[in-house]
Amino acid sequence: MKIRFLKAGGLGVALTMLITGCPQPTPQPPATLDPPRNVIAYAVSPTRVKLSWKAPDSLTNPSFEIERKEGNQRYQPLAAGLSSSSHDDTQIVSGGKTFTYRVRTRTANGQSAWVESNPVPVPARCESNPADAPRIGCFGPVVSNWPLVATYVALLPNGKVIAWYASDDIGRYRERTEVHQRDRRNDPPAQEDGTMAVLWNPDSGSFEDISFGNGSQQNGRTVSGQPKGTDLFCAGFTVLADGRFFTAGGNRGLEWGSLRTNLFDPKTNTWNLGPGPTTPDMWRDRWYPTVTKLPSGEVMITGGTAEPDPTFEEGSSSNPNNPCRTPSGRCPDGLALGKTFSSIANAPGLSTGIKTQNARGTAFNNAFEIYSPDSGSLRMLEATAADVYSFEHYYPWWHIAPNGLAFLSGAGKQKGLLDWQQGQWKGIWESTNHGIPYDAHRVYGTSVMYEPGKVLVIGGGYAADTYPNGELVIFALNNQRNGKTSLHLELSNSSSTPPAMKQGPEMQYSRTHLNATLLADGKVFVNGGQQDGGENPGTIPPTPMTPEQSREWWPKTVNPATVFNIDLAVHQSEIWSPGPENGGTGKFVLGPRAQKPRIYHSASLLLPDATVLTVGGGGCGLCNGNFETSWQDGGYYGRWFGQHEMINQKNHEIYYPAYLFNSDGSLAPRPIITGLGNTASSPDDYPTISYNSQFTVTWNHPDPNRRVEKVTLLALGVPTHAFNQNQRFLSLYFTRNGLSLNVRAPYDGQYNSPNPGGARNIAPPGFYMLFLIDDKGVPSVAKIIRIQ
Repeated sequence: MKIRFLKAGGLGVALTMLITGCPQPTPQPPATLDPPRNVIAYAVSPTRVKLSWKAPDSLTNPSFEIERKEGNQRYQPLAAGLSSSSHDDTQIVSGGKTFTYRVRTRTANGQSAWVESNPVPVPARCESNPADAPRIGCFGPVVSNWPLVATYVALLPNGKVIAWYASDDIGRYRERTEVHQRDRRNDPPAQEDGTMAVLWNPDSGSFEDISFGNGSQQNGRTVSGQPKGTDLFCAGFTVLADGRFFTAGGNRGLEWGSLRTNLFDPKTNTWNLGPGPTTPDMWRDRWYPTVTKLPSGEVMITGGTAEPDPTFEEGSSSNPNNPCRTPSGRCPDGLALGKTFSSIANAPGLSTGIKTQNARGTAFNNAFEIYSPDSGSLRMLEATAADVYSFEHYYPWWHIAPNGLAFLSGAGKQKGLLDWQQGQWKGIWESTNHGIPYDAHRVYGTSVMYEPGKVLVIGGGYAADTYPNGELVIFALNNQRNGKTSLHLELSNSSSTPPAMKQGPEMQYSRTHLNATLLADGKVFVNGGQQDGGENPGTIPPTPMTPEQSREWWPKTVNPATVFNIDLAVHQSEIWSPGPENGGTGKFVLGPRAQKPRIYHSASLLLPDATVLTVGGGGCGLCNGNFETSWQDGGYYGRWFGQHEMINQKNHEIYYPAYLFNSDGSLAPRPIITGLGNTASSPDDYPTISYNSQFTVTWNHPDPNRRVEKVTLLALGVPTHAFNQNQRFLSLYFTRNGLSLNVRAPYDGQYNSPNPGGARNIAPPGFYMLFLIDDKGVPSVAKIIRIQ
């Protein structure tokens, strides 16, 4: 390298670096010819992509040159001197990445500018059920390069996936039995002083390290150092309408939560404490909270557990440790941590407080708080979780109803509508009073609003809760029956009318810790989880068991929530389609079989290429003992006791849905979104559409005989612990004009929402994937857009 310093008189000092010996981009000659037109690329197999284009009419017998890039890498030469207007790229070693091509014309007189193709996600080969791929889809190969057990994942507006586990990669802190933090704010212990986090790029399969904290548990790795003092283990999270990623709570040891909120900016890859200088923390700690996007663009934070506070006084704001930020300025009745209280009709509660919910001194956080991104502030609602005596504080299942209210669908047996603007419950109803069996307490089941106003609750452990002497007692019962069932809920436009409740179809497998993911066409893909006795419950020994059998089979028959027993894993997936069968709730059909167990601490996420990322599971440290009781428990982990490398899944599998395949198993050509019109040119480069507006989508297709039959919109997924906190699906109205669609954005009155003002209820402000689906049911690659 040679460095030459040059001085320009009167203009200061200029630095010119002449670099030799380093590879430089090849200088491109100026464009002098007309370029090719209509460059289209699509995958026909994991190792083959077809390209086609139209030659410029102004040239006679031109040749063509092609370059290709992988992910966001540089273009590399692929072919030159081509006389035809098509080419088969057979130089792809394997799929699982996204390729983009560019083509230009050449003659003896010069060359044209490059014309870029659409990005082409090339699926990897089918590793499971390849012959059945056209009917049920398939799983690709296991990719074992993840730096951590990805328990918390979210799709960001830039198409990357954020993922983390805790302050280390596999949860080594679980080997300790006493990790409580003494100082809630200023003196966090080393193991909770940061979070190990990554960004995964689906196009290239590459990772970026975005960990933060002091690095004490990062195994010698260098991390950003800010913001110090938050372990995001079991935080709630979502993508805000401005594109930032928001987290609420986390872990301070065992079941004590964090008061902090944090913000990650995907544009700068930096973390910052939130929400603002006047209210830096939530009211109380939260471990396992849910963050729900609201029609206002704000988010509601609910649930989670906290350290008990014996100094708290209901109705009083005089204690500076409990700043109740309610409109009235008072702390509502029922806000005491762990208390169950109700003044709602048909929702009996208790007037006596329950100080703790388990032997470790953990209490429920009954406050409902709302974070406003615009003002960077937190406020509290007058309503509390204590109004619902079966409220499940571990990631409660909330959805926004078409009438704009927040709907609580579980995991407890009570369902409720909350007016988050007025801070009041409008109604609470008990499913078991509506003839629904097996719905007392669906521990680690899930809930999906598969269409605005229509919810399917799926699986979960069966538990009964009783209140002898005012003390809440939860005990697990056999999950074999309840974990197979589903509950169908259809919401009324009226805030005082209970939802229509009916028993839905059963799955073939009972499941807790499952994942349920909305696909591009509106079907629900169910994968993973675990059931009593594993996939062959008939092998459970009859009672009475010997002591040795009891030790082995106890965790397999009662299925406690935190079990990591791979013997219980359900590898077989299932697919649910909305339809008229079984009382209007469709049926579950068996899908392909996964190769890895996706049990506790796993997640699934729809990607923009219409595939599903399945990832994680485990996170039990070295898996040498039961961290809850500190005694060696081989039965707790099954035959994998002491083999953490088998339990902790630092890998992923991609599910390729059936809509990606032709009937012969080859890859189906897909519609291509070529442009968006009538979208706002926002300063942050996110294509933005307005409610009640119309916008154009230009498209193309490798098969000129195809047409677009459906336009769908799916919110960016944010799943963990069996619940995707904000996934949402809706179809958009459109008209055709050749290769242009005139699409109507979510509008007031759609899906029975109010008119005016209802559009925000069916699609809260924020980011969505826009898919085109052709007349054979094949989806495009999505464009990520923002609605506001």
